[in-house]
Amino acid sequence: MKTLNITPFLLLLLIPMELHSGILINEISAGGSDKWVEVTVTPDIESIDISQYYVTMYYGSAEKISNKPVTLYGRNRPETSWDDRFAIIHFTPTPMESETDDAGDLNKNGIRDIYCNNYRLWNTDCVVAIDTVNSYANKSMIDFVAYSDRDGSINSYIANCMNAAIAAGQWAACTSINLQDCAVDTGPKGLNSYSTISRINLIDTNSLHDFAVTPYATPGRENIISVDKGKKRLFRTESKKITHTLGNGAIQIPLFLFETCTIKLRIFNSTGSTIYYSELQKNLDPGFFKFDINDRELKGKILTGLYPVKIEAAGKNSSSETDTVFLVIVRRGR
Repeated sequence: MKTLNITPFLLLLLIPMELHSGILINEISAGGSDKWVEVTVTPDIESIDISQYYVTMYYGSAEKISNKPVTLYGRNRPETSWDDRFAIIHFTPTPMESETDDAGDLNKNGIRDIYCNNYRLWNTDCVVAIDTVNSYANKSMIDFVAYSDRDGSINSYIANCMNAAIAAGQWAACTSINLQDCAVDTGPKGLNSYSTISRINLIDTNSLHDFAVTPYATPGRENIISVDKGKKRLFRTESKKITHTLGNGAIQIPLFLFETCTIKLRIFNSTGSTIYYSELQKNLDPGFFKFDINDRELKGKILTGLYPVKIEAAGKNSSSETDTVFLVIVRRGR
């Protein structure tokens, strides 16, 4: 009787291996002019280079994430200016320089931005996948999300993608005969310009229940599914005291906006005179917003000390709100 001789290499091919577990689609923006997908990893992942994968809707052309390493980590490391757990994959029609490991934060926005010349996401029926190839037919999906405006008639191509994901165990089937009901519901008009499809607490059951549509886009940050406004209707300040060293870049005053609003700020000196007046920022989307102020724009002689900053916002239905934070100006040590 002959014995079956299997080499160690062939044996490895026969053993099912989940080499890509822990890489997840975390957030999707498809309603605005900038179509993007946020990719993340679970906390148990030490580090992984995602550059050779595709983030794709499988329709039309797609590029690999990068031809240079893009490493994500299961924790945020203090040595980088961005959160190492996240990368934003922008679907762009023209080539742009990506913020790879070597390039760093080119636009200084604290977010890892990667640009791929990919077919842009639809805002009706659509899917998003992380894959080793740009084809839904290979059962090579790493992660998958389907979303729909649920207009009663699913796009046939998207239906094929969803059926392939269900067969591959990357998306959960449901009892409805209409596959749209198995997809994340974006509402009859799809996503608006600032809403996103956001993963809830890094849960991954490969189903629509892992996600929620939220008005708070958080590219490069942890997702915000809902917020408690409390008495605040329009915005909150992220810090009541901000320290700035003269000549050390822009003064940054971060806010969180609860709804679409128009906002401005003024900076005063100790005598109450205005030393800076911002331009009116109109119709800002909900979510994080940051004033960046060049300290050379401050009027008069700037001394070390405490400067009140008054922030004023106006929202819908004539609602308004003001708040004050304090800017502490210091000089470089000699």
